[in-house]
Amino acid sequence: MSAPRVMVTGAAGRIGREMIDELRDAYELCLVDRRRIDQAASVTADLSRTQWRVRRPHRLRRIKGPLPRWEKALRGVSAVLHLAAEPSPGASWAEVARHNIQATGNLMDAVKRHQVEKVVFASSHRVMLGLVHERAPDCYRPDGPKITSDDLPRPISPYGISKIAGELIGRVAVERHGLRSFVAVRIGSFRPEPSLHDDTRHTWVSPRDLRRLLRRCLEADLPGFHVVYGISAQASSPYDLRPTHELFGWAPTDAS
Repeated sequence: MSAPRVMVTGAAGRIGREMIDELRDAYELCLVDRRRIDQAASVTADLSRTQWRVRRPHRLRRIKGPLPRWEKALRGVSAVLHLAAEPSPGASWAEVARHNIQATGNLMDAVKRHQVEKVVFASSHRVMLGLVHERAPDCYRPDGPKITSDDLPRPISPYGISKIAGELIGRVAVERHGLRSFVAVRIGSFRPEPSLHDDTRHTWVSPRDLRRLLRRCLEADLPGFHVVYGISAQASSPYDLRPTHELFGWAPTDAS
């Protein structure tokens, strides 16, 4: 029996490289990135470019010519781990509009056409930074008021707004277009070691913890639209990790 086929977008990035190592033992991987990946089953592509255009009233029509290679690669894919994005929190409106919003919209359109069942989306804790700043320092206390997935998003940058847009695109795909499962993981400050000198120590997530979480999200049989936080086990985290544990049986093991 062949292994399930999973597409990883943004595979050349820091998290993408971690996830290739995490998933290659159990899955047939198709890797997509704007940068060249020197591995088999990889596609160099810009997801913000598409062969489809919108025709009124809200109908898609394919432009003449072959499908992009990245869309052809979706054939037979059961799940997509969507990491591709402009990753800088200080990115401009133009950068996030193209590589975070437009690219995610194009991917989700293609997912619908190819009947992919699941998308795990790399969102960001930065969608809530406005609320963190409002509630600080109370939300950093172990017994303080933690921020939940149900709290109203409060981004403070184009990057944060673009990640909320990605979550909403996924919600529409589930509720209106038949996508079986969309999981948005609001990832913390990802780096090998936590910083001890700035606020990112409260939101640090280790490579080991994130690898395990994203794999759990891919493997869980959980229909519908879901938003969870991905933060390591520091008591000063401002976010509520209980839904992550309840939905996916995941608990972080590393702490700053």
